[in-house]
Amino acid sequence: MQASAGEGAGVDADRAWSIEQHAIEPIPARDRHGTPAELFRMWIGANVNYVGVVTGSLILTQLPSVWVAIAAILVGNVLGAGIVGLCSIMGPRTGTAGIVGTRTSFGQLGACLPMVVSLFSALSWFSVQSIVATQSLEQLFALAGAGGAAVVWLSIALILAAEIVLAVYGHATILAVEKWIGLALTLLFAGLVLFIVPRLAHATAPTLGAPIAWPQWLATVGVVAALPAGWANFASDYSRYLPAQTRWQPIALAAFGGQFAAATLCEIIGVLFALALNGALGNDPVSQLGTVLPAWYLVPFLLAIIVGGVSANVPNGYTAALGLVALRVPVSRLSSLVIVAAFTLGVRVLTVLYGHFYDVYQNFLALLVYWTGPWAAIVITDHFLRRGQYDPVDLMSWGRGRYWYRRGVHWPGVIAFLGGVAASLACANSDTFASPLAVHYLGGADLSLEAGLVVAAAVYYRLARGRMTRA
Repeated sequence: MQASAGEGAGVDADRAWSIEQHAIEPIPARDRHGTPAELFRMWIGANVNYVGVVTGSLILTQLPSVWVAIAAILVGNVLGAGIVGLCSIMGPRTGTAGIVGTRTSFGQLGACLPMVVSLFSALSWFSVQSIVATQSLEQLFALAGAGGAAVVWLSIALILAAEIVLAVYGHATILAVEKWIGLALTLLFAGLVLFIVPRLAHATAPTLGAPIAWPQWLATVGVVAALPAGWANFASDYSRYLPAQTRWQPIALAAFGGQFAAATLCEIIGVLFALALNGALGNDPVSQLGTVLPAWYLVPFLLAIIVGGVSANVPNGYTAALGLVALRVPVSRLSSLVIVAAFTLGVRVLTVLYGHFYDVYQNFLALLVYWTGPWAAIVITDHFLRRGQYDPVDLMSWGRGRYWYRRGVHWPGVIAFLGGVAASLACANSDTFASPLAVHYLGGADLSLEAGLVVAAAVYYRLARGRMTRA
């Protein structure tokens, strides 16, 4: 029996602290519930975390002043969070996960290309986001006098177990947990500023010896935008339970607002933190906290980092499990979570024990940009071309239906995606990849995100418009 459709209401198939009964199949009308405001709180809870602070500290090392860095943060987050907001609007219309909706623009078989990349992205986020949470738990053990290899393994196991358990419960539980975690973490992270500000009087602002260069600033904007934009392929996973008739504007605004507010807060704190330390937070960002925070605040803040890392990672595990099911791997959502946990454990052990967090994180953000922008541009363009009209039955059909196209491939989507990725790489200038075009003809600017968005959208619109009009 359906509960009230009001905010916070649940249904038997999707109730907080009960295991979600749906996987990727379109949510039936009787199980639709919730309001767009839930997305605002959910994305705050998922994005108020120490990784955002680390990102802010990285930004300050690339630019000559605090104000220039803050400007890059604001513009980058408008772009990145805007992508997530628009990628959320398909959820109520398709009733299924965001990556499943890709079948309309790529075809049932062609969609396997972005699905595989999306699965890799979710698994990578699952590994990267947990590193600072694991380091924080190790630091707590160290404060209690415990250390050694056994503590490292125990920390890894505890963090992973917490993330998987919440992902098992699914959609309604994630929304409920993120709502309260977001409030608590916002207060604790804002409290960090109170201990940073007194040190700013003795800080030396970074300088590159010259006025800001636009290519450098644009490159930094791309790095900032990559953090929220990396959630784009997850976006509809959390809006798909909303009633199908929900207007798209409030959905986009709520998802955008939560992402923007959380990412901007954490990154500005990171800028101030790096300024107070006269440098970035380094490959062990958690260890720097002891130089700023008193002991009485360090313990609750370490707990906040742990909780923030877990809350950011639960959506990653949830989406990775849905991604495996979407690839038509013959497993249930719960079984796929076991596979995700096993795979991630191996990656996590290697990264925590042998990796360099800062280097891994920077390269990961760059790789995200090359595919996320083109994919998001295509699915958003597809949504507006078809005026938000989808056939849930055909979305799940193999070998037939309107989304099978020609032998399972919708070539406008595939061509636009490959063209967008090529444009991103052609305009890239990062430590991961620097193209001759960006280095020699764009003044060193990294316009990979912008180029991928524009080229993919333009190509898809040009190739798919006629087909949509006839349909």
